[in-house]
Amino acid sequence: MPVTPAIQPDTTTAYDRLKLLILDGQIALGESLVERTIAARLGVSRTPIREAIMRLEREGLVRIVDGRGAYVASYTVEDVIEIYHVRMGLEPLAARLSCPVISLQALDDFEHELKRFHRDPDSRKDDPDAWRRVGRDFHELFIRASGSGRLIQILEGMHYQIELVRGLGRIVNPDAGHRSTIEEHLEILYALRERDADRAEAAVRIHLQNGLRYRLSGLQIHR
Repeated sequence: MPVTPAIQPDTTTAYDRLKLLILDGQIALGESLVERTIAARLGVSRTPIREAIMRLEREGLVRIVDGRGAYVASYTVEDVIEIYHVRMGLEPLAARLSCPVISLQALDDFEHELKRFHRDPDSRKDDPDAWRRVGRDFHELFIRASGSGRLIQILEGMHYQIELVRGLGRIVNPDAGHRSTIEEHLEILYALRERDADRAEAAVRIHLQNGLRYRLSGLQIHR
């Protein structure tokens, strides 16, 4: 049985930091990833950068083109629409299915975090990773609570595509986008707390429709 090579600490650090730069939009969609430049930026050697790029390719965040090098994955308008249409088909259903069983304590915890970010806009800038994680984890909460194994599997398989596309909105107007996102998340949360499946399903659909418009605006600016 083949033994999987252990991931070295330097590689893990380079991977985490490079992934964050990509997901946070600090390295643009379609931008070339030059090992020497990134290694200097992160203060590491080129070997962990090379290994991090290969790992990110397996996760769909990076494309490696023979003879041309590595690039951050880029998406067309059609790609973004397709990703959101899949989400709009599945996530509202996940909210409906989760409504009778989702943990009220978990909803209370998310309400506290969402309101904290709403009250203090600077906290979103000071800790963008935490802000991104709250939004991602909130969606994962009701998706996992749906209890639908196939639905969960499909959306988990699209995880990094969804994360990369989310970054498009930050190009447009991050503060306005963050405020509306928090308000939409709270509307979903309140519907789930009240066990109102129709309202929760509708709130998720509206949230994703708004997200699609926002990301398409970001994609047009990026292009």
